[in-house]
Amino acid sequence: MVKKFTENLTSLCDAFEMFKASGKTTTVAFENDRLTEIRQGESAGVSIRAVKGGKIGFSYSSKPGEVDETAAAAIRMAPYGKPYNFAFAPKQKSKHTRTYDKRCEKLNVEKLVGTCLKVKDAIKAIAPEAMAECSLSGGSSNTRIETSGGQDCAEQESSFSYAVAAKITEEGNFLSTYRFRSGNELIDEDEIVREAQEAARDFLLARKNAPVKAGKFRVLFSPDALIDILMPIGVSVNGLNIEKKTSRWVNSLGEKLFDERLTLVDDPFHEEGPSGGLYDGEGLVTQKRALIEKGVLKGFLHTLSTAKACGHEPTGNAQRGVSSVPMPGNHNIIMAAGDVALSKLMKDCEDGLYIDQMLGTFTSNFLAGQVSGNVSLGYAVKGGERIGRVKNCALNVNTFDLLKGHIVGISKEREWVGSAYLPWVLVEDVSISAR
Repeated sequence: MVKKFTENLTSLCDAFEMFKASGKTTTVAFENDRLTEIRQGESAGVSIRAVKGGKIGFSYSSKPGEVDETAAAAIRMAPYGKPYNFAFAPKQKSKHTRTYDKRCEKLNVEKLVGTCLKVKDAIKAIAPEAMAECSLSGGSSNTRIETSGGQDCAEQESSFSYAVAAKITEEGNFLSTYRFRSGNELIDEDEIVREAQEAARDFLLARKNAPVKAGKFRVLFSPDALIDILMPIGVSVNGLNIEKKTSRWVNSLGEKLFDERLTLVDDPFHEEGPSGGLYDGEGLVTQKRALIEKGVLKGFLHTLSTAKACGHEPTGNAQRGVSSVPMPGNHNIIMAAGDVALSKLMKDCEDGLYIDQMLGTFTSNFLAGQVSGNVSLGYAVKGGERIGRVKNCALNVNTFDLLKGHIVGISKEREWVGSAYLPWVLVEDVSISAR
């Protein structure tokens, strides 16, 4: 039936791309020690980009059966769309495989509730005054992309994630210590409970206040905080900003921009990575590619459109949903590990700060390299240990400068933060404001 439709569509427009997606999710959540949500949802839809008269029309529907109506709407919209100055994906097949966990298809709600209760008990056993939070979510999705260029690819993905937290809200004080992870396989209950216990221990430590005065410090960024520091890099390699020439790196391929210890790889095939895939949102096969290699800029993140506009080869980095056109985005960002143990970095951070969570960094001027925000969870470091929470302080750094000439050490250990696998990074000469 699809073949018959696409043959008909070819006669109605000059080129087309059809994207279909469906998914099922199950979510259980506890907030403030209580069960607040049990939700099972399904979603599906179809979107079509159709070319007529050299321009692209786009339309979508949340009803996957409405293919004819969606196609007709896309063709009607074509005269008002952007120029079609690239070619939709040609026929190609990925040589890779990706793990699919069938257990994520039908999650047992009772078991998920039981895990949340165990998380609550684990947190309360360590930090009785903390309010416990736990969110567990998993499911499966299916996508299919067919183009007039000959591509017809389908992919099935599984997913599971957890977030656990110990928190308290008092007058003039809000504290939340958390752990979270996403993956493409069901995550063991033991890991979730173990991470909840770690969050509770962090909570107890953060209840102790440590004084801090404004000045310059050595700062040890945890993977959770490092993700904020890396935002200017992600923005600067995005193909949209290369096309618009708003990135300072438009003509910087091959230049050494950072400390040689910094390597960032976009890896869609990492076994534990939650954001992988064999095909991107336009049907191109994905690639494992270095963005920064030993400090040298090696590549950008492109859709077919941005790659063509910039005179670059496509990279397989289109991201999309049914209701949106493709945009450049990363898969799993893997940062190379260092050669220093985390315990050694803690000792080298004597009288400095350990920063675990930032707040408000989204207002930063990432294209200029600036990252500014409040330190929502940070600790003073003495004797190689975190001794207490520092409050009412903020930082303002330039990532391009910080990661070029101020890195002291990078840890051997790494952790997942969303779709990024990152180490701990110790830097020096960071200005901290405090009140």
